[in-house]
Formats: sequence, structure tokens, C-alpha cells
Amino acid sequence: MTSENTSRRSECEELLTVLYEYVDGSTDDRTRARLQDHVDRCPSCLEHLGIEQQVRQILRTRCTASAPSDLRRRIVSALRTETTVTTVETVRGADGETAQVTRRTTNRTTEVRYPGQ
Repeated sequence: MTSENTSRRSECEELLTVLYEYVDGSTDDRTRARLQDHVDRCPSCLEHLGIEQQVRQILRTRCTASAPSDLRRRIVSALRTETTVTTVETVRGADGETAQVTRRTTNRTTEVRYPGQ
């Protein structure tokens, strides 16, 4: 396998890992431009992209049923996170005595952003 084929395969694998974000338009501009350039040169990835775009279009036009009313609340609740980090360090006072100081830091994610917001 030539290095050009290896490079192209690597680009193909990268595209496939972010294909859904790419189709949704939620990749950053630099990534989007790089992937669009790749798709313009790679018939296989162009086919994958076209299939995904067709599936999205079908879902938009055919799947019009509403989700259960509490679904958004449950999803947002599941996405919210709380992380507590505990650090313990030994400090020496002016009098030469040492003591252990425990610090707890809690990070909470309370805002959930959706693509396009």
C-alpha cells in the first residue's frame, strides 16, 4: 500500500468518525473545509455522505411523530454532570508545624447546548 493510499484511508476513517457532525453542520469551519475537500476527491466518502444526507432527509419528512413530553427533561438530566475533585496537601505553618489541608472542588454542568444554538 502506498503512502498516498494510507493517507487517503486515514482521511476516510477520520471523515467516517465525524460524519454525523459533518452532516449536521456542527463541525468547526476548519474541519468542515478539510472534510469537504476530501469528499470532493474521494468517491467512496462522497457516497457515504450522500447516503447519510438521504437518510436525514427521509427522517425529516417521514418521522413527524412527537417524542414523549418528558423526553427532553430526561435527556437534559442525564447530560448534566457533577464532578468532585478532592486534593490533600501538607502545609507548613510559620511556626514550623505541619497540617494536612483537604480541598474539595465541585464542577457542575447545568447548561446543555444543542447544535445550532
